[in-house]
Amino acid sequence: MFKEISTILGTTNVDTSFDEIKGKVIDENQLQKASISGRRKSFAHLRKAYGLDPDIPIFRAFRWAWTVSEEGERPLLALLCALCRDASLRVSASYILTLPVGTIVEKQVLSSELERAFPNVYSPAVVESMTRNLFSSWTQSGHLQGFRDKSRAKASSHAGSTVFALYIASLTGLKGRILFDSLWVRALDATDRELQDSIHLASRRGWLKYHESGGMMEITLIPEIFAGARGL
Repeated sequence: MFKEISTILGTTNVDTSFDEIKGKVIDENQLQKASISGRRKSFAHLRKAYGLDPDIPIFRAFRWAWTVSEEGERPLLALLCALCRDASLRVSASYILTLPVGTIVEKQVLSSELERAFPNVYSPAVVESMTRNLFSSWTQSGHLQGFRDKSRAKASSHAGSTVFALYIASLTGLKGRILFDSLWVRALDATDRELQDSIHLASRRGWLKYHESGGMMEITLIPEIFAGARGL
C-alpha cells in the first residue's frame, strides 16, 4: 500500500496522533475509497504494515527517514518498516534476498516457503493470494522487476534508508559490523562500498557517528534525529 502510506505521510506531521490519522482515513476519506468498509479495510492494512502511531519507535523513525530520503528510496523505506511487522514478508525475504540479480523468481518456491513457515494455517487459495501480494511488495520496493515473469533486480538505497535500516537492526541488540548482517541492512541491496558511502554521508549530515580503527567499527545513531523515537 505504498500509494496510501505516501498520502498519509504527505498530509500529516511527526506529532499527528494515531487517532487523528484514523480519522483522516475513515472519517475524512483522505484515501478516496468508495465505501466506509473500504476505508476501514485500508486503515486496517496500513496499521498492520506500518503501525501509524508516533509512540511506536519504528513508525517514528520511519517518518523521520521519509522526510530526509530521496524520493526513489521511499518504496524501500516502506518495505523496511513492513519487514518489522509482517511475518510473511520476512519469510519471503529469506528467498528473495538470496537470489542473484537477473534470476527468475518462482512463485511455487515462495508458496512452498510460506506453507513450510505456517503449516496448516492457510488454505491453498490464501497462500496463492499471499504470494501474489508479496511479489507485488518486492516489486514496488525495487527488488523485483517484470510483469508476468518476475526477476530479481537491485533495489536503490541511499543515506536515509541506510540509517533507518541500521536503527532497526540496533533495536535487536546488534552493534558494529554485525549490523551489516541484519535482515534490514541486507534488504538495502547495497554493496560494501555503497554502504560505506551512505554511512559517511549520514555522518557528515549528523545522523550518526562513525568510527573505524584496527578492524573495529563503531556506529552510534543520534537519538535526536528521530524526534523522540523511543527504544534507541
